[in-house]
This record gives sequence, structure tokens and C-alpha cells, in this order.
Amino acid sequence: MYSFRIIAAVLAWVFIVVAFYYRPDWIKWGLRTATHGIEAVGDALPSQWGDRIEIVLRELGGFIWIQITVLIIFIRVVFSATGWRYRRRE
Repeated sequence: MYSFRIIAAVLAWVFIVVAFYYRPDWIKWGLRTATHGIEAVGDALPSQWGDRIEIVLRELGGFIWIQITVLIIFIRVVFSATGWRYRRRE
């Protein structure tokens, strides 16, 4: 079980390094998308709470960590779906 998590995390870091080297525009797009998403969440909440949540998501969460987390979740979903299909065939 832990090997699946470790493999997903390592694979996410490899994807980010490869994207940084070959396709930095993907990382730029991810950063801009995260920024717009954080601003949308902050704007949807009442004034004081929206500002606080936006600060927490921007500064404490960090942009790269949000991208890594989303990528790890995506990798785990893909691996799980693939494994589920494979087990179902047997």
C-alpha cells in the first residue's frame, strides 16, 4: 500500500521536472489556474473569511504544493482505474 503512494509521489515529481525542462508553459498554466481558483474561492466567501482563506491558500499552501497534490491525486486515480479494470477482467 505504501509503495503505491511512494511511486505516485516520485512519478509526480518526475513529471514536474520533465515538464519544467521540456514544457514550462504547462507549469505556468497550472500556476495561473491555481491563482484564479484561489481568487474565486476567496471572492465567493464573506469579506474577512475570503481574505484569510486566500492568504492561507497562497502563502501557506504554496502554488507548487497544490500542483503536486493535484498531480499525485490524478496519478493515483489513473492507476486505480487501470488496476480496477485489470482485476475486473480476471
